[in-house]
Amino acid sequence: MLLIHLLRPIARAIDWIPLAATGAAAVLMAALIDAGSPLGSGTAFTLLRMTGVMLGAAAGFAVIDEMTASTAATPVPRALRQWVRCAYGGLAAGASWGAACAVASARLAGGGSLRVAGLAVEAAVCVTLGLLAASVAGRAHQGKAAALAGTGALLTVFSVTLVLRGPYWPWLYPGEANWEVVHYGWAAVLPPALLALGRANRG
Repeated sequence: MLLIHLLRPIARAIDWIPLAATGAAAVLMAALIDAGSPLGSGTAFTLLRMTGVMLGAAAGFAVIDEMTASTAATPVPRALRQWVRCAYGGLAAGASWGAACAVASARLAGGGSLRVAGLAVEAAVCVTLGLLAASVAGRAHQGKAAALAGTGALLTVFSVTLVLRGPYWPWLYPGEANWEVVHYGWAAVLPPALLALGRANRG
């Protein structure tokens, strides 16, 4: 019952602008890149991967709780408030990514295909890490500074993974030898990331 009563006020308290702007940009890019011609599979993969990272960074703004500095202002446990915020941020980011994926899939050149399941796992990990980074930063910073710190941490990790090439590079493309193995790795990262998010959201 308490959870139900929290949904509306927390939804109103969240700064939706970063997620809304990023989600709209993702869908528009999927629709407008190479407008007037079919979308190549490689371009679609790159776009959706970039979208996953962008939405992960934007989702971090949903976890910023201005009441954290004064927990006496509310009888609601911090952990519950933060989980509701994370759920809102994660669901909004997932919906935006799904919309961009649907648009990109509809525009694929004849015979082209997307490994949607693998891409979706990548996006889920990126969004979870974005929420985690902002939640951890929120213990040391207040307001938007926490979200910006979380965004910086996520983009730093992303940049490092781009540089560290190898046979198990996380950003392999379908057809490369270790695609399946690498995506088992992506899937294995998700549960501990969610557990870490749970610990970060504790009161």
